[in-house]
Amino acid sequence: MLDKRTHLLLSRIALLCNDGSYRVVEEKDLLSSFPEKLKTDGEGLLHMLKYLREHGYIDVKYAEDGVYCLSPLPEGRMYDERTRRERREGIKRRTALFVSALLSAFAGAFAGAGLAVLLLTGGA
Repeated sequence: MLDKRTHLLLSRIALLCNDGSYRVVEEKDLLSSFPEKLKTDGEGLLHMLKYLREHGYIDVKYAEDGVYCLSPLPEGRMYDERTRRERREGIKRRTALFVSALLSAFAGAFAGAGLAVLLLTGGA
């Protein structure tokens, strides 16, 4: 399981190299994939790239002066696709739960209002 920063980096590499080929990428392009609260520097980026390479997620042909030649490996693409699918399924589950709770609340309110009308009118 990758941490948030490393997963964001892997997703960015998979997006940039969507056809599975090698792509020359500058350090600033990779660093721009991180939101403000997860910002990192060049050294942190190198550590993440090294981790991804050592664990078989990406291949790095060269890394010189802030320029990298990268490609996602099958394991990296599968990890990225799996996490995207899990995220979509989670959103679907939460949406279904919200809709069922909303419909149940309306049904309960309708039944309560109907019961109140029956009690106030004396049942006739």
